[in-house]
Amino acid sequence: MPRSKITSTSKDLITDDGSVLVSVVHGEQTRLDIVVGFLTNLTGYTITAKVVEGNNVQGSGAKPTDPQPSGAVITLPIIDATPSDNQFEIVIPQTVIDTWVTTPEPDQAIYGFIGLEIADNGTGNNQQIWKPLRGLLEVRYSPTEAS
Repeated sequence: MPRSKITSTSKDLITDDGSVLVSVVHGEQTRLDIVVGFLTNLTGYTITAKVVEGNNVQGSGAKPTDPQPSGAVITLPIIDATPSDNQFEIVIPQTVIDTWVTTPEPDQAIYGFIGLEIADNGTGNNQQIWKPLRGLLEVRYSPTEAS
């Protein structure tokens, strides 16, 4: 079999399932149950989840392609009742968009970028950091949040 050209990019050695869409309703507080299939014990690992406000256009409902300039960056709470297993929960608080520039409208959601990072306890070149979840947080309108 012939070898491919050095510039060929037909194979990615690190794969994932792609980005996710997490859809919530304005004012809803929910938890995402995460099971890390590539680890069996999270003891000593640092878990970080964040949402970055998207550069939403009020009333458009369009998915942003950039973060909001000087927008909110929210660190999401992590609940890990049993660190010796490979399961934890990410909390999406009811206040997640309280400081955002835009708000959802009845037929127009707004978006942020969500990501999860898991780091082992190594240092420097001996540390591994994984990013197993990334995508969009979609926030839909709720009449109970209207003022």
